Amino acid sequence: MDNFYQNWGTFGQVIGGASGALVGLLFVAVSLNRQRIVKHVVLRASALQTLLVLMLPLFVAILLTTPRESQFVLGCEFIALGCLEALSDFITGHWRRKHMESLPTRFARLVSNLSPNLLTALLTITSGVLLAAGITDGVYLVVPIVLLALVGGITNAWLFLMTDLD
Repeated sequence: MDNFYQNWGTFGQVIGGASGALVGLLFVAVSLNRQRIVKHVVLRASALQTLLVLMLPLFVAILLTTPRESQFVLGCEFIALGCLEALSDFITGHWRRKHMESLPTRFARLVSNLSPNLLTALLTITSGVLLAAGITDGVYLVVPIVLLALVGGITNAWLFLMTDLD
């Protein structure tokens, strides 16, 4: 089991660094466009949604690099993380849907609907269930979780920053 953690710990370090850098860049982008984002509920919800999806790999990295943690505990933590991700997607999705008619263009509505949050949440929960059940290979779901989160977060950030609602 030690080799398991050593290998996934290295992966966790890489994704943690990448995710942390992207979260920092998102904060810079949002602060530079603060006035525009503050005026629109949908952009605020998209910014929050993008932040959450980019933070998912950071949280996964923290869990993967926690020393001497049992596979069962790691699985339970993944389940909790996936549930929090699903809940946040539900809340931000509600904000977006509530104000969808205020979006002036089809492109703006597309931005509002694009999100990998629910899929990454389901994969995180599935990985956690497998790990908690003793199926070590459940950890391999972390790879598509991280890829979806990073690609989806970058895409969301690009789209919501390029959307003109003024």
